[in-house]
Amino acid sequence: MLPYLPRHPVPDVVRVLAPTGDRLWLVTRYELGRQVLTDPRFSRALAVAGSAPAIHPLRPDPVALTSLDPPAHGRLRKLVNRAFVPEAMAAQEGPIRRTARGLLKDRRAIDLVSGYAMPLSASTICQVLGVPEAEQDRFSRLADRAHGITPCSPQESESARSELRAYFAALADLARREPGEHLLGTLILAQEQDGALDEQELLALIELLLNAGYETTIGQTGLAALALLEHPAQWRETVSRPGLIPGAVEELLRYAPVVPISFTRVARQDIELGGERIGTGEGVVVSLLHANFDAAEHADLEVLDVRRDMPRNLTFGHGPHVCLGAQLARLQLRVALEELVRAAPGLRLTVPPTALRWRPAEAVVRGPTTLPVSW
Repeated sequence: MLPYLPRHPVPDVVRVLAPTGDRLWLVTRYELGRQVLTDPRFSRALAVAGSAPAIHPLRPDPVALTSLDPPAHGRLRKLVNRAFVPEAMAAQEGPIRRTARGLLKDRRAIDLVSGYAMPLSASTICQVLGVPEAEQDRFSRLADRAHGITPCSPQESESARSELRAYFAALADLARREPGEHLLGTLILAQEQDGALDEQELLALIELLLNAGYETTIGQTGLAALALLEHPAQWRETVSRPGLIPGAVEELLRYAPVVPISFTRVARQDIELGGERIGTGEGVVVSLLHANFDAAEHADLEVLDVRRDMPRNLTFGHGPHVCLGAQLARLQLRVALEELVRAAPGLRLTVPPTALRWRPAEAVVRGPTTLPVSW
């Protein structure tokens, strides 16, 4: 748990001091969290202003999809939704499975982060957007440094972020010359033919989709695998009954969420929430981690149980800003686990859990940066 998140038991709504020095309201209950994430009285657009209270020192791009309120949010989201409809997701399963199987073939030991989650995530998101196969390694190297997946100095990370933004602009130019049947081509057509988005919005969308689809799935795959390895009986249950894996994915998303807190919202007006008065202009965040362990939702939530019946969670958020790629992330995690179960039923950590390296505590996305295993 992040150091500024209080331990259980906690009030439903509680003041916390963020790493930025700002005081915000933290919502810890599942139903109250859903309310905050859907209530238009809590604004995302107001939360990205320079003067707004913030949970994290990095300020998001104000034109990014995740920074917008309706109707601007709905206009941009509609453009990318078509890439994540069920039919499109079903078409991705074969390529994801072939990649996962190839990464494990003839192996008896691997680092599940650098050797499995990272190349699998890169291949998947690059295929969805239409990044040329020859460019995937370049994207991965830049993204790894930009987001601290590969340890580097703050200066190296910032340099990689700048280079990554220039790379996104180059990808957009390539798609203009060679539009294809992929999301990047769709966005370019929307920009040039319909005027549906400007250049800044286009680049922000590309950056959001590539980064979020890469970084978060790496973290979630690592967290899910580690949770199973730390609970050997649950791993053995999954190996003996692979049909449990779709439900186990939901339980693992609940138990080990890759993003522990929501984006900040700012109250547009005075609001009563969970017995507390939220003042106009005050910041509110939802602890997805606490909400996933809300005892009002399920019994024995401190226990990982791959047989749990339909565990509800807020790992992908809720409402208008629910994670756009949630179904793609679920698909990739399911396939990654199915292929691990098939290829490595005797999977085990080769180092003590205390020896693992992790993303820094201030990172938005959680997860191990190393996960050496053998079978």
